[in-house]
Amino acid sequence: MKPLDAPQRALSFGNNPPLSLPLRYFLSAPLFAALAAAFLAWQGEAALLTRWSPLTLAITHLMVLGCLSMTMIGALLQMLPVVAGIEVPRTHAVGAVVHVCLCAGTLALAAGFWLGGPVLFRLAMALLLAGLMLFVGACTVAMWQYHLPGAGAVVAGIRLSLAALVLTMILGGMLASGFAWPGMLQMPLQRITDLHAMWGMLGWVGLLVIGIAFQVVPMFMLTEPYPKFLTGAYSTWMFILLGAASLSSGWTGHGTLLHLGFLALLAAGYALFGGATLYLLARRKRPRADPTTLFWRTAMVCLLAALGVWLWPAAAPSNAAPLAVGVLLIAGFALSAVSGMLYKIVPFLTWYHLQDARARSGRKPPNINQIIPERHAQWQYGVHLAGLLLLLAACYQPALARPGAVLMCAACLGLWFNLGRAVTHHILLVPAQS
Repeated sequence: MKPLDAPQRALSFGNNPPLSLPLRYFLSAPLFAALAAAFLAWQGEAALLTRWSPLTLAITHLMVLGCLSMTMIGALLQMLPVVAGIEVPRTHAVGAVVHVCLCAGTLALAAGFWLGGPVLFRLAMALLLAGLMLFVGACTVAMWQYHLPGAGAVVAGIRLSLAALVLTMILGGMLASGFAWPGMLQMPLQRITDLHAMWGMLGWVGLLVIGIAFQVVPMFMLTEPYPKFLTGAYSTWMFILLGAASLSSGWTGHGTLLHLGFLALLAAGYALFGGATLYLLARRKRPRADPTTLFWRTAMVCLLAALGVWLWPAAAPSNAAPLAVGVLLIAGFALSAVSGMLYKIVPFLTWYHLQDARARSGRKPPNINQIIPERHAQWQYGVHLAGLLLLLAACYQPALARPGAVLMCAACLGLWFNLGRAVTHHILLVPAQS
């Protein structure tokens, strides 16, 4: 699988946003994940009886909105100027408003699921739709600009992931309106919920992870670039398959077979990315696996396992299969990939800003590998993996939910602590006026 016509890894730090912009997102995300895990530890197996439980939905949205989307938005606001040379208009103001809306809206939505109050759903809809629409609008304006050579695959993935986010917002808004104004709308809730989850995890999160991977995996994990068949029209075809699977989801008769065919092709496409990433990581230039590599290997294995359970749910009891897919995709694939990404991006950004401020501070910045000691990240990965395995087992044996959630909560707090070390370095070494 030799890469052909690999994209150039062009970087531009001319429009690099202030460090406080991405860090507010990166430091908030682990706290929301820890809150979700703590809530699961408190409620125990009651939250893992079915995917339709209000407790399960509250925990899921704390993870997907408060942790995953939080990290993705912060990464995009940071990466667009650096990776693609695209400047988001009024980045600082947009970033601050979106962050507040996302934090408050996620808490309101989780409280709405838990307490069942229509007012909370209305508040959550107003905050989340306003914040996410502002973010998408600012990025859409930015995307009209010329991007750096070699960044085409990354930009294409980002554009499609933003389109998937818009569809996820529309479907989520439809579902939330049913809770905000009970009895007003009659909708096929199960079908809309399935589409909302598919566009959210495989579209918004999945396509964005893929687009970012084209840049960060070769750059930070010292692998060969991804092959041409993935960095070409791959993201476009995955988006088309998502659309085809969505449109055919309500078909009957022979249309059901066509729908299953679209799902199989969709799963094969994501499996191709997961397999290619594992192949590249296995042939990386440094044979010893650092924590980021371990996290990304875990993420790809969980992605492949989730696709298998998704396509063949009969292999597990009726309630266990969708719960297992959720654990594998959210805690296994997405959270692992995000954690590994943060362990590279946050130290790098901190080191870069310290280098830039060296003339004013007069202090030599630490080596990039000293900003977050590797042994701390290794321990955090071990706790994360143990919690992930217990949560997966809890889908089949709910009594394991509490110990798994406690370990996952500890892992998320450990991630927050490790990232906080980078902030400490920046505060101590950079003069106040910077």
